[in-house]
Amino acid sequence: MARGIHGNRTVLRIRARLRTIKPAWFLWLLLCSTGCHESGTWQDDPKNFHRVFRTSQPKDVVVVHSRFWRSPHWTYEFEYFIQIQPNDKFTKSLFDHNKFKEVRLTNNETDSITHFVQDKPAWFLPKPISNYEVWAYSDEPDSRFRLFIDKISKELFLSDNQI
Repeated sequence: MARGIHGNRTVLRIRARLRTIKPAWFLWLLLCSTGCHESGTWQDDPKNFHRVFRTSQPKDVVVVHSRFWRSPHWTYEFEYFIQIQPNDKFTKSLFDHNKFKEVRLTNNETDSITHFVQDKPAWFLPKPISNYEVWAYSDEPDSRFRLFIDKISKELFLSDNQI
């Protein structure tokens, strides 16, 4: 009988200790599930296509340059710039799977269209903005996504950010 009482005391001690550990354990689990992710800046990294499009890179799509930045913050904060060689099939796919509207630039809009969180890389939009068609999501007016298509070479320049 004494053994049973001793066993109950041990169980009570364990339960009391677990009550003090649970909040700390829960906090640790919460931080890891929301804040533990890959962050940094990747310049011309082969994985940037996947970071941008969330799919594998088609064999016929050539990424000329790319830069992807992700904040260490627990929310999804990012900015990317990517340059893709002309590819009619890929361009058609972009337009088939997204609702785009062409952005007609006025002098006032030029600054907002080319305003980025970080300084854009030198290779991104190397010509004056008038040399590009500019496209944005028609169904997401607050989106910072922009697709720039060089009017002569048909190279694609894409950028987006979320802060």
